[in-house]
Amino acid sequence: MRLWGLPLQGRGDTPLYTFARWLAVPLFGGIYRCRARGTENLPGEGPAIIVVNHEANIDPVIVAMVFDRPLRFMAKEELFRFRLLAKLVSTLGAFPIMRGAGDRAALETSLAALAEGDVLLMFPEGHRYPDDEVHDFLPGVGMLALRSGAPVIPVASKGTAGMWRDGRPRLSKLHLLVGPPVDLSDLNGRGSKVYAEAARRMRAAVADLYECLL
Repeated sequence: MRLWGLPLQGRGDTPLYTFARWLAVPLFGGIYRCRARGTENLPGEGPAIIVVNHEANIDPVIVAMVFDRPLRFMAKEELFRFRLLAKLVSTLGAFPIMRGAGDRAALETSLAALAEGDVLLMFPEGHRYPDDEVHDFLPGVGMLALRSGAPVIPVASKGTAGMWRDGRPRLSKLHLLVGPPVDLSDLNGRGSKVYAEAARRMRAAVADLYECLL
């Protein structure tokens, strides 16, 4: 079942994840007129990495809402300091990361999730940038892609930065455009140069999609 082209239940959803969809789709699909194209590019099964530009805190919710498979994603460790909140966000697919430091535990969790066939959502710019630009991607996403072998699905998202301006909520229209997997087939081995090249190709793919939304 879909509403405005957005899935109200996905394959592999937990009951809580489906409940979250039923809350999010009427709000963001109806009031904010969120529309997504190209979501069929996400494989129907098996691991995948979704890479998206990052405009606002709400981005994980918006991106997760448009795909018909549940997503795993990194969240700031502060959210996991309270037991009930930790349980809630974990059930919705989040796992903690220590910002500003190399977090080996988050890396291992990411690789384990991909090995289990999950879909990993990443914002490789590392920070929010509400300036209509797609900034450089951190090379860690290249390392994850090449070490896991998972296909990388680029997504351009526009509109979330305008949902809150000048201290007030705004009815910004939301657009997402999903592209085909990024070709990394010729990149072999490990090392900073090859990881950086993989990240550069991902960034270029997202930037090209973003240009189509301007």
